[in-house]
Amino acid sequence: MNQKIRYISSTNTLISTLRNKSMSCIKHPVLLSTIFVLIAFNAVAQQNQKKVNLIENLYEFSKTSAVTGREEQAALYIKSLLENADLKEDRLGNLVLTIGSGLPKRLITAPLDEPGYVISEIQKDGYLRFNPIGMGHIGNLYHQFLEGHEVQISTGNGAVIGVSTVPSAHFEGLRSNPERLKTPFTWQEGYIDVGVSDALEVAQKGIQLLDPITLNKKPTLINKAYIAAPSMRSKAAAIALAAIATGITKKEIDGTLVIAWTSLELINGKGIEAIINEHGPFSQIHRFNRFLESDKIDEKILLTNGIVPGNSTNYLNVKPKTSFTNPVATINFENQVISEIGLPCLYPDTPVEMVAIADIENLIDHWTQVIGGLSGQKELGKAILNINSTTPHASFIDESNLLDELIGEYGVSKAEKNIRNVILNKLPKWAKPNIDSKGNIILTFGKGDNHTVFIAHMDETGYVVDTIEEDGKLILKRRGGMLPWVWEAQPAIIHVNDNKINAVFEPREGYMVTAKRNIQAPLRVNAGFNSIDEAKAAGIEVGTTTVTMPKKMIRLSENKATARGFDDRAGCAALLLSLKNLDLGLVNQKVTFVWSVEEEIGLNGASVAAANLKDANIVYPIDTYVSSDDPYLEESFADCKLGNGAVIRVLESINFVSRVNLKNMQKLAKENNIKVQYGMTSGGTDGQPFLGYGVSSVPLSWPGRYSHSPIEIMDYRDINNLVLLISAIIKKQSTSSN
Repeated sequence: MNQKIRYISSTNTLISTLRNKSMSCIKHPVLLSTIFVLIAFNAVAQQNQKKVNLIENLYEFSKTSAVTGREEQAALYIKSLLENADLKEDRLGNLVLTIGSGLPKRLITAPLDEPGYVISEIQKDGYLRFNPIGMGHIGNLYHQFLEGHEVQISTGNGAVIGVSTVPSAHFEGLRSNPERLKTPFTWQEGYIDVGVSDALEVAQKGIQLLDPITLNKKPTLINKAYIAAPSMRSKAAAIALAAIATGITKKEIDGTLVIAWTSLELINGKGIEAIINEHGPFSQIHRFNRFLESDKIDEKILLTNGIVPGNSTNYLNVKPKTSFTNPVATINFENQVISEIGLPCLYPDTPVEMVAIADIENLIDHWTQVIGGLSGQKELGKAILNINSTTPHASFIDESNLLDELIGEYGVSKAEKNIRNVILNKLPKWAKPNIDSKGNIILTFGKGDNHTVFIAHMDETGYVVDTIEEDGKLILKRRGGMLPWVWEAQPAIIHVNDNKINAVFEPREGYMVTAKRNIQAPLRVNAGFNSIDEAKAAGIEVGTTTVTMPKKMIRLSENKATARGFDDRAGCAALLLSLKNLDLGLVNQKVTFVWSVEEEIGLNGASVAAANLKDANIVYPIDTYVSSDDPYLEESFADCKLGNGAVIRVLESINFVSRVNLKNMQKLAKENNIKVQYGMTSGGTDGQPFLGYGVSSVPLSWPGRYSHSPIEIMDYRDINNLVLLISAIIKKQSTSSN
């Protein structure tokens, strides 16, 4: 049990005991003073616990998927939260709690649903197409915020994770029509990749036509004061309504109170219509309206349509952005007196729609006043909800565990310390690595006249703080090549020493009406700081503090996984795996493994390593082969398929492997039954600095999709073939290289 909870419990016992004592204790002012202090402390502690409990439920509920017409996940959460209440679910999916009887009849309602998509086509190659459903996809960038991110598909068997594809950043310079010059991304351009190769495998995952799709949500809690997530306003309203429902008793209700969480609002508005028809007529209707908007968050203000109970300066009258009524409604809503309430927010209709916790508490207080005041409002319970469809994987366990650990560490260029420490801890006991002046890991083993070098880079793309603005916002500078709009309006992590500060990448100014896909101005981050001094006090340093987004490796299928940072954590893993069962007695050449720094910003680590390893005969950079094995048919290069083996990266932007070295690799692979491919791609590798010292560079790779994005995809079979190829090179007889 939590220590604070134990203390509160013991305090309650003491207070109860003291209250039962004779009133003669009044004669003892010190004792009486102690009682009042304990009561006051107990009240504060209980209030704090309620807030913690509220935040936990907001965080968990905001992960649920509730595409309009398919609100089951959200409904299950509310039902689990109110399992002891007499909650009913009607034929349309509305959740209804009726308390009391007689007149007057009052209704309080909040929507369950959210904007989303459905699968409209399952292609023969296993890619999915999708269409938006209903309304609520507001703004010119709404669909663009989906591009390049994980999605959740709600199937009949549970949730399945896929990715909304994005063209590889490395190919941007080769495109006749670059992505950065296009108008905003539209849903008609989109594909979903679930890590399979054909329609049969799609069906085996339980995915069917018209299954709903949302982002795989990653709510962000900032300073315990703000929470950001898709559709956060309506999600917050649903939890606020649950908080009210938890504490109501019949004794406190005058007449009948109906509390409803409604379905279908964004497709036809029939949820609330059915509630009014079946449970009304109502003398008062209090409805949460997600289309009331203001950015005055954390100012103790609620938004209204002008119809509010009583008078208060805490209400701001605003006009809804859109109407919720339907032209074929069975109710004349013009004749209904509906008091609408809304929450202020920042970044409406984005994946980081941000609401203040204090405003949500204000909404709870508002509805409490509507009911007439609750004497015993309770803490919310904890919902038990398992929404993921988990399939146990039988293969690549070691590879998956290692990659998961490497991906889990962050390391933007110039900030590789943590990932370097992980790699050092993964080296075999016999290894005696050195750290050079640049921060590269250098591991040399074996003896012989021939010197072979392998190099993989530890760093990843990301951002660094470039400026702290007067209002505490952070202006960023890129480290590495990326499509910047893919990071826009997404969760962010600020790295301060070993601490992580939650934040959000802000959407650009004018994001609702912009006509451009690319973001012209530098990205900005909101971490809840209000001034330069606050940011600096939190440890933010211009030019040093790095910023990324949350990442986690997800296995899409038995063979494929997605994550941000496979470039080049998969290369780092391949080197580690090749050492796993290495017999040093069979190594008759000098071998050096390098895990380098700062590859993404100019091959800086490799430049230092190359100068120190000029005696090498050959270098094998281990890095991603950016593949065109994706749904974008206009790409006529880099045609090496995922699952078909390791790749000899013969031609890239800055290197062309000799025919002799290509044939040597192909011969070695054939002799050892290793699957390999070869081809051309874009970009460069850490082998480039070695060429300047006359050292041949033969890049070895695995094919990867969607390079330098949050959803890179690789195939374990290719990684295994790459490890076998590295091992074969190490074990081969010492030979001179051309």
